[in-house]
Amino acid sequence: MEQASSLADLVRMRLDGDVAGLCRATRSEVLDVRLSATTFLGGSTDSPEAVETLLACLRRGPRRQAAEALGRLREHRAVPGLLRMLAASRAAHEQLEKPAVDALVAIGGPQVVRGLVELCGQLATGRGYWTVRVLDALAALRAPEAVTPLLAALWAYLPGRAEHVVRTLGAIGDPRATSALLVLAHTPAPDGHLRRDAVTALHALPDIDWPTAHPWPSAETLLHAPQRDPDPETARLATALLSRTEDGRAHLWEVLRTASHSPDHPDAPPHAVAAVCAHVAERPGLFVVPDPGEHHALLRHHLRESPVPTVRRAAARALAAYARAEASEALLEALSDAHISDAVADVIARLPKPPLRELQELLADTHRTVAQRRGATRALGAAGHTAVAPVLLTLLTDDAAPTALRTAVADALGVLRPPEATTPLAALAEDADEPGTLRAHAVRALGLIGAPHTLPVVLACARSPHEAVRARAVAALGAFPVAEAARALGEIVTYSTGPHDTAPSSTPAEPHDTAPGTTPAESHDTAPELARTALHALRRVGAPTLPVLIALADGVDDLGEDLADRLVAALAAHPGAEATAALARLAAAPPPPWDAGRVKPGAGRLSTSRPAREAASLALTERGTPDCLTPLTSLLGPDSWSGAQEAAVRALLDIGTGEAHEHVLAYCRRAEHFYDWHVEAVNAIAEARGVGLGP
Repeated sequence: MEQASSLADLVRMRLDGDVAGLCRATRSEVLDVRLSATTFLGGSTDSPEAVETLLACLRRGPRRQAAEALGRLREHRAVPGLLRMLAASRAAHEQLEKPAVDALVAIGGPQVVRGLVELCGQLATGRGYWTVRVLDALAALRAPEAVTPLLAALWAYLPGRAEHVVRTLGAIGDPRATSALLVLAHTPAPDGHLRRDAVTALHALPDIDWPTAHPWPSAETLLHAPQRDPDPETARLATALLSRTEDGRAHLWEVLRTASHSPDHPDAPPHAVAAVCAHVAERPGLFVVPDPGEHHALLRHHLRESPVPTVRRAAARALAAYARAEASEALLEALSDAHISDAVADVIARLPKPPLRELQELLADTHRTVAQRRGATRALGAAGHTAVAPVLLTLLTDDAAPTALRTAVADALGVLRPPEATTPLAALAEDADEPGTLRAHAVRALGLIGAPHTLPVVLACARSPHEAVRARAVAALGAFPVAEAARALGEIVTYSTGPHDTAPSSTPAEPHDTAPGTTPAESHDTAPELARTALHALRRVGAPTLPVLIALADGVDDLGEDLADRLVAALAAHPGAEATAALARLAAAPPPPWDAGRVKPGAGRLSTSRPAREAASLALTERGTPDCLTPLTSLLGPDSWSGAQEAAVRALLDIGTGEAHEHVLAYCRRAEHFYDWHVEAVNAIAEARGVGLGP
């Protein structure tokens, strides 16, 4: 009788559909063979021999693999053994609770629920990890039978470790838990987590189960405390719960009323007021009443008088959503509030009928505050009011106008994109006598407009010694889909991530120890951020960037995770063989020899940092097209990182050709250890060939 002595033998047996051979292999003296054979049997189909073997393995081992396999088969006969395994692991250290619980959840049914419910009495005395697994199973099965024993277990866990029980009750969503959850929501918790979890669980209850039939005090009364809880999420959820009933909504308006009389009142702290305003803005239809005048007045009061900017912003959004056209006057007045002017401007622009005439009058009135005129400018731009462009152009070129106002004008012109704005914006961007912040906003506007004739100005600004101007110019280059912009961005990335011992050829006048256009003091801190901005811009440029991206990929030395992700994302956005080949080279390159010092770009053998290799590998596997066959196969070599190997195998399976399958099988045959995904791959190929494990 043939015995499997290697993993390659298991691969052959699976491809032959040899159930008997795999069953014998579960008793192999070779550990890896024994474990993997048991896992293979989890892919059987209606094979009594396989099931009997797995049930035996559940008793004698390998128990973990047997539990996982029986869970995949949804084998109900395994339930008693799995429950015994789970109960025995309560005080043991084999860590078998996860495979047992996962299998039980996969099988499901009344028998599983009864068995898990019987374990509820042992929750308080079990190991923490074991308890969590049992509770997770009850949550996944959403078993109403568990509510009563869980409520009994809850009190044994108070006050320190009740959060997970509460989350399980929330996942089950049974109204019988409401009273206990309300009490927990009302009771202060040392760290706040329990209260938040209780309110979250209550929030998950369907609207039809609310309001609850909780005896005195009412549910609304018990929610007053969490509504003013310092945790923003707790306050938000409690506010949403209160808004479900008329009494609850009356309390929310009372919170605003109390705060209007006494901003420091403990029953109406600022974050609670902000939560009410935010919910009114989100669900204005819930708060409709025949005579909303007082409610409008309360929102206007907090918009004008609240000492907290967060409350004023929330009140502006609430007033706009609730009062709509009647909110215009108060919102226009609030533009003068420098702390919230931008937020109010955005709210005004989103009104169904923005007050465009009034906004233009504010902008033209030199007696108004700068904040109010800035806000009007922003609102007109956000509302898309192109008729105001001539007025904005006049202000842009007015040297006597406040810089803050001209900055807002530049932003609005960038949003409106009038063609006639490019010349004055370009002149402003190039004028070294103008404030750097104003020039930076002008460059940004040029990028938003994207007129081709302004590219030389943006390129020059990308070498500016002013940090803000340089950063905005680099970002703006992404709006110009031409090779010149792509080359400039590539040089910025190379120089920002390199050793800085030579200057870029395009900027010979710059100092050798700084990035293009930087000063020595700025270079060290801003170079990585500039590289990130440049890589993001390269992705926006499009097709002309491919040669630049390939050069960056082939010359990369040490990129951090963020930069690697951006480079690979830009490269992966390009279809075709060239980009695929570049990703393959990046993924397969050896790591840099850290013990020999940094390897400079282009100096000798290509080396790649781990984040770049991993990102390139995953991007390559996501392509999953037939032209990726060769580079994907190269990722299956012994020097490739394990994550790339798994992803490459899955991508080859997606390609699905006979050649792709043969590469996967060859890789699996020479593997020294099988993970579950090895088994899944062989099973997938066998199934594709019509070879099952069953009668």
